[in-house]
Amino acid sequence: MRTPPKAGDKKSMLGLANEHFLAPLPVPTGRKPNNTMGMVWRINDTYMDVSDCTPGVIVATVHLTLVCSLLGMLWMGYGLGAELFFGHWLGWMLIVVFVVLPVLVILTAVFTEPREPVRFNRQRREVCVPGRKGEQYWYVPWEMVKASAEGFNTVSQAGVNMNGSLMIGFPNPDFNGEVKLGGNGFSSNVYFPNVVPTVGAGMWELIRTYMEEGPEHLKVETEHFTAQKEGIIERYIKDVKASIAKRGRFKAFLWDGIFGLIMCNILLVDYINRRHLSPPPDLKGDRVKQWSKPLPKEQWAKRSAELEQAIREREAELARQTAA
Repeated sequence: MRTPPKAGDKKSMLGLANEHFLAPLPVPTGRKPNNTMGMVWRINDTYMDVSDCTPGVIVATVHLTLVCSLLGMLWMGYGLGAELFFGHWLGWMLIVVFVVLPVLVILTAVFTEPREPVRFNRQRREVCVPGRKGEQYWYVPWEMVKASAEGFNTVSQAGVNMNGSLMIGFPNPDFNGEVKLGGNGFSSNVYFPNVVPTVGAGMWELIRTYMEEGPEHLKVETEHFTAQKEGIIERYIKDVKASIAKRGRFKAFLWDGIFGLIMCNILLVDYINRRHLSPPPDLKGDRVKQWSKPLPKEQWAKRSAELEQAIREREAELARQTAA
């Protein structure tokens, strides 16, 4: 019988990609925790809400691609001649792929409500996962959660580029809402594409640190998910002034003006975040609300003996690597 992968295992796929398993068991990665892509929506001493569906981040990324595509097409049209470029089917295909589709993605992000987050409860050491297509939530033991960071190389004229993803998977429940212990099936997951393995490991380390050590060991900003008193323009001007004080006028002009305003359309991103994530979607129902309430300290769930041993061994290994 095939042994399921565990933290520390690696898998290579034809030399083109590799997968580094981070859990189970959730042992330290040695990476610095980071909240890339604004994945944390809520955090307190009882639970943390995580989502891979932050519309503002999607819009910023797609808008950057759209602007770069438009600049590239203007350059091609100038070099080839507008009549030749627009008069050929290849030119129109490029417009559809790199202009029409990104615009549709942006419009979808503006009007589509984001789905509910996954909730990590550190006091119960469980994860509440929203079911698909209106199904009820199910509750997965923290130490059974699977996580892996995948990396792969792409080769172009500019050289070799590293890309990757982070996948966090949750075991299938049975019809009674309990977790299936047999098999390796995972029926739900959160997926973060376009993150290099080191960044993906840092994103997982943030979740792991919260569950094993607590929110006081993390620095996570969620104020942008609360109701904003200032208007969008007023907020942008305030951020620019703060950026000037921190970076200086020239760097603030490049970062907040050229990159933020023109390339990523930060005003539209702020509008979308206010529309959909102020406040973010919450989990619904009496059972999950009861499950999310704080517990007395003496009722908190404890680590398994297996995880305790695995953490001690991993910490010793990291200490040896640091000393070397």
